[in-house]
Amino acid sequence: MVWLRRLAWGVGILVVLAVAVVAYLLATFDPNRYKDVLIDKVRTDYQRTLVLQGPISLGLWPSLHVKLSQVRLSEHQREQAFASAEGLELSVQALPLLQRQLRVNRVQAHGVSLRYARDAQGRSNIDDLLKPDDEPQPEDDQPGEPVAFEVAGIALKDVALDVDDRKTGVQGKVVLQSFDSGRLADGLQTDIQLKAQAVLSKPSPASIGVRGSLSLTPQLAQNTVLVDKLALDVEGDALGARQVKAALKADALRWDGAKGAAQAQGLSIDGGAQLTGLLVENARLSLERFEYDPSAQSLQLYKLATKVAARQGGQPLNAELNWSELVVKGDEIRGSTLEGNVSLVGPTAVDATFKSDAPSGGFQRFKVPALALDFTVRMAGEGGTREIKGRTQADLDVQAPAREVALQGFTLQATVQEPSLPELQIQAAGQAAVQGEVEGKTGGLASWSLKGQLNANPFDTKGTARMGTGVPKVQAVASFTSLDLNRLLPAPAASAKPGAVAQPASSAGAGPAQVAKSASSPSSGDAPVDLSALSLLDGRFELSAGQLAVRQYRISDARLLATLEQGRLTLQNLSGGAWGGRFQAQGNAQAGANQKLALRGTAESVDINALLKDVAGKDVLEGRGQLKWDVVTGGRTVPQFTSGLDGTASLLLRDGAVKGINLAKSLRDAKARLGALSGGGGKSDEVQRSSQVEKTDFTELSASFQIKGGVARNKDLSAKSPFLRLGGEGSVDLVRQRVDYTVNTTVTGTVKGQGGAEIDALKGLTVPVKLAGPFNALDWKIQWSGVAVGSLQNTLKGRLEDELKAKLLGKPAVPAASGASAPKSSREEQLKNKLRGLFK
Repeated sequence: MVWLRRLAWGVGILVVLAVAVVAYLLATFDPNRYKDVLIDKVRTDYQRTLVLQGPISLGLWPSLHVKLSQVRLSEHQREQAFASAEGLELSVQALPLLQRQLRVNRVQAHGVSLRYARDAQGRSNIDDLLKPDDEPQPEDDQPGEPVAFEVAGIALKDVALDVDDRKTGVQGKVVLQSFDSGRLADGLQTDIQLKAQAVLSKPSPASIGVRGSLSLTPQLAQNTVLVDKLALDVEGDALGARQVKAALKADALRWDGAKGAAQAQGLSIDGGAQLTGLLVENARLSLERFEYDPSAQSLQLYKLATKVAARQGGQPLNAELNWSELVVKGDEIRGSTLEGNVSLVGPTAVDATFKSDAPSGGFQRFKVPALALDFTVRMAGEGGTREIKGRTQADLDVQAPAREVALQGFTLQATVQEPSLPELQIQAAGQAAVQGEVEGKTGGLASWSLKGQLNANPFDTKGTARMGTGVPKVQAVASFTSLDLNRLLPAPAASAKPGAVAQPASSAGAGPAQVAKSASSPSSGDAPVDLSALSLLDGRFELSAGQLAVRQYRISDARLLATLEQGRLTLQNLSGGAWGGRFQAQGNAQAGANQKLALRGTAESVDINALLKDVAGKDVLEGRGQLKWDVVTGGRTVPQFTSGLDGTASLLLRDGAVKGINLAKSLRDAKARLGALSGGGGKSDEVQRSSQVEKTDFTELSASFQIKGGVARNKDLSAKSPFLRLGGEGSVDLVRQRVDYTVNTTVTGTVKGQGGAEIDALKGLTVPVKLAGPFNALDWKIQWSGVAVGSLQNTLKGRLEDELKAKLLGKPAVPAASGASAPKSSREEQLKNKLRGLFK
């Protein structure tokens, strides 16, 4: 027994020595000495640069824990930052590792920033980190039991991920503001609370916040994840919708990664949003149960219901869809009909119902036949109520393995009835399909083809839309023999008619600075200009129409070619016949924070009166000729677009008239006006209110404009008539809706029978005529006070010329009307002789 006692003492001494050695190592070990070794290891194995600015804290017993601060890791073979963190901490229990168990006490991180980038070919900046080890494994190596894991808790704060995925077209930043979990272990349910924010610039601007909770149960051996009591609240702006508020709830969710199977119970989404022209007050989608298992060829859906309560233009809009049951197992299928309705009340009223027959087929392919929509649309207008009534029908064909959904045998039959107009018959037939992403192609593909007639006028349209690559990428072509959109669109509001623009109250008596300030600061009365819809898709669009009617515009041989890319609309060609001539235009529009619009074009041989009536609702000018323009503007409201208008414009007209005043008639009163001035009585100047029954004819008129800040300035007005020459300069202020113009009228001759003798005193004189006032109340002011002096000078000049001729010719001048004049040659000879005498 002595040797046993000695052995025990020896073991005890060894244990004490071992503990002492471990304690000494723990007390004296400095992990910071090995920073360079770790940095070199990362550089050698991964071709990345690791920066450890803060100290390393390392503990070995009773738990392995490491704490880092100010950490930075570069991209592969580049110095650009891939990941950085202000602080990281990991603690792992030591003894369970000997039993192939990973028990993590805690995981903490804050101030973490990550970057994910992938090009269009699918190569990402983490491929080198995911690459398997190239070292060969021994052939007799047998996999052991999987390592069991357990984490006491995870606490993350301010973890940011920058995303630049060129393959899917997603760019932006996702911030996990907070993430807290309880105990995480295989087969153990734990509660999780999270809060996150996503701000995307592509595929379309979006800012979404998410917060909520869930219970998570990982089942690693089955490659399955269970989620219970899911509750997420979503708020923000996305996909053209603003002020989105939604609540996502689910009693239970299950994902089986090995089978690719999914299950959901008690799923519901409630919320609202504001869209362009539509306010969704309350929308709800609910699903009692859903199961999808491709390995068992099973698809089950129970009590799918959608209900929407919204307002369009202040009028209530309601919609419902219900599908009670769909069960597909192998080649067997049973299910109920698909039913729903849509209603809108107001000046434009809609009443529509849709319903299908029971589904047929199996898991590989099933149909929902005879899906029909019956609709009636009533539009109130000044001439009475327009009614559009019709029916569409198609078979919904679903091929699950091919991931394709198609509308087959689509037909449309509709009539448009309107008082005092012939009935419009619409017939169309075609098909459409949507195919999910397939191998070798990115994103899903939608396509359509439709042909029909509007009365006896054929039309056809076809196109494709690529989805799942950011925003949809659309290619669309449409051709119409004759298209009258006024028969299909609601009548415009009274305030939207051309020329029905009221003068802003704030501009009365205000200076330019005040008006510019009010124009650049949106108020509640400012009409917004929202181009955000341009960011919802990319594509190329082509339209042609032999005859096109849109509101007040009537266009023949209309052509449109435009492209959309990243929120920028490029109008490559807009052309057609209108106003008795032809026009062609190009331009662009840019959505985003800095909205812009540019348009340039030429109109040839057009009737300027018809053009101005259609575009501006003004009847101020007649004639036919050429109009050119090249303008740019931008802003968020109509006043900002007006005050931001810059560019140039010019016009050249022939055989027309300026409406509002008859200058020839007004100048025939010159004798009376000038007599009143010379006698000291009467008003010096004459003010005439612009009148549509008066006009000044011209044979030719030209002018060019420089436009800056919404004000068009002209300095080269030129117009000609048989006895007048017009020149002038001035401005047209679109911001204040005022005109300030001076027309200099020169009398060049008389016309017999039209009071020509009354304006002899004005011959060769320039008569200033002032045009000023708001657009809807222009005044013409003939400034006779400026003419009187010139008239007197003309009279004196004439008398002096007569006296000079009398002295030089040796006899009084005889008016031409009193007798025959002397022969021209003899009179010239006498004048020469007299002039020679003056200089002797």
